[in-house]
Amino acid sequence: MIFHGQRVFVLITLFLGASIVSPLVHATYPDIVGTWAGSATGVDSSCTPASLDGSFTDQLSVVFSNQSAGHFDVSVTVTESDGTTDIDLGTGTFLSESTISFTVTHTDGGGTDTTVVNGTLSGNTISFSFSGMNSGGDGCIYSGNGSISRNSSTVITPDVTPSSSVTDAVLFNIQMQGTISGISNHIGGALAGIGFSGGPRVTDNQFTIGGTTGLNAGDGSAIAYGVWGNYSYTDYENDLSSTAFDGSNHSFLGGIDFSFWGDSILGVAFGYDKGDIDTTFNGGNQDTDSFTVAPYFGALLTDSFSLDFNVGYSRVDYDQFRTVTGTTTQVTSTPHADRWFSALNLNGIAFYNNWILGSRIGWSYASSSIDGFTESNGTVVSESRTKVTTASIAGDVAYSFDNYEPFLNLSYQRDISFRKISVTTGPQPTNDNDDILLTTGIRYFNKNGISGNVEYSKRFDRDNFDEDRISLTVRADF
Repeated sequence: MIFHGQRVFVLITLFLGASIVSPLVHATYPDIVGTWAGSATGVDSSCTPASLDGSFTDQLSVVFSNQSAGHFDVSVTVTESDGTTDIDLGTGTFLSESTISFTVTHTDGGGTDTTVVNGTLSGNTISFSFSGMNSGGDGCIYSGNGSISRNSSTVITPDVTPSSSVTDAVLFNIQMQGTISGISNHIGGALAGIGFSGGPRVTDNQFTIGGTTGLNAGDGSAIAYGVWGNYSYTDYENDLSSTAFDGSNHSFLGGIDFSFWGDSILGVAFGYDKGDIDTTFNGGNQDTDSFTVAPYFGALLTDSFSLDFNVGYSRVDYDQFRTVTGTTTQVTSTPHADRWFSALNLNGIAFYNNWILGSRIGWSYASSSIDGFTESNGTVVSESRTKVTTASIAGDVAYSFDNYEPFLNLSYQRDISFRKISVTTGPQPTNDNDDILLTTGIRYFNKNGISGNVEYSKRFDRDNFDEDRISLTVRADF
C-alpha cells in the first residue's frame, strides 16, 4: 500500500500479464521463491478531494513463498518517498511459464485497498503493471507499472524449514572449499617433488605452497607416483538465531598421482565425510554422509610457478528431522544431493636462505542440487539448487630447519556469486560473501620419501559464523 499525504495507494509487484485464469496443467514453472526489489510508478485519479490526484513513485520489496503447482503466496512492502511503509499480502497464479498474476490487499482505518498485478518474467527481472482502488477514505483509483529484480533465491520460514534448506545454503561453499583446497595442496606437494629449483633442500625434499610438502616423486620407479591421505576434524557454529546451528565434520581424503610427462602429474582423489549438525532454528538434527571422487592435474610452468586444476563430484545423503513448534513431534526426511565442483590455481614460490615464501591465486565453481523429497508428515519439498563462484588469494611463509618446516598461511576468499537467503521471521542473514582463513602448523620431511604435516586453521570475518579445523596428512612418493 502506498501513502501520499492523506491518500492511501496500494502498490505491488510481479509477474504475469492478463486476467487471472487457472494455471497450465502441464507447464514447467520457474522458481520465483525469494526476495525481489524494485520500484513502481503510478498515477492517482478520482480522488476526494481532487487535489490528491497526481503521480507517485514507490520502492518495493516483494517476497514470493510457498510456490506449488503454479500457485504462490506474496508479500509486498511498499516504501513511499516520505519513508512511510505498508505491507500488502496476497496470492498469485502462473498464467504461463513466463507470466503471472496476483492480487494483494491492505486494510487500515480508511478501508481495504485491493491491487491486481500482472507481470512478465525475463531472467531475474519481472516487469509488471498494476491497478486498484481505495475502497474508503479518499477513494482514489490508481494504476501504473514498474519492475523488480531477484536479490535472494531462497526464503526460509525457520521453524518449519527442513534442515538441509538452511545448512546447504550456509555451509555448502565452505565445505566445498575444504575439499577443493585439500586436493590443490596435494597437487602442489607432488609437483614440488618433481622439481622446483633454487631453494633450500631438506634431504631431497622441497616445500611448496599450501600446507604440504614436496617429495621424491621419481626415486626408484619407472613411472613416478605418490599416494597420500588426510584426516581432518572441523567444528563450526552459526549463531544467528533465525538460522542457528552448530555441528562437526569428520573428513577423510586421499589419492594417488603419477608423473607421466616430466614436469606434470595426473591423479585422482577420493573422499568421505561424516557430519553431525544440531539445527537450533527448527529444533532438529541432521546427519550427512558424503562420498567424493575428483580427478586432478598439475604442471610446473617455471622454477617458481606452477598450475593446478581439479574437478569432482560428491554424493551427499541426509538423515534429518525438525520438531513441530510447541510439540515434541518430529518430522523426518532423507533427501539426497549431487554436488559438482572445479578449481584452477596459479602458485608461486621463492626462497631466501632458510625462509620459503609462497603465494596462490585461484578460482573455483561449485553447484549443489538437492532432489525434491517428501517429509514424514506429507509435506512436499521442491528441488533446490545452490551455485557459487569463488575467487581467492593466499600467502604462505615457512622456515626450514633439519627435517621440519613450521609455516603460517593466510587465505582470503570472496564469493563472486552465491545463493542468498532471507527469513520470514527473526533477524535477517547478512549473506556475507567473504572471509579470511588462518592456517598454521608444521611439515615433516624424510629422505625415504615419507612426509606429512599437522595443521590448525580458523576462519575469520564471516558474519555469524565460526569454524575451527585440525588436520593430519601423510604422503609417500615412489
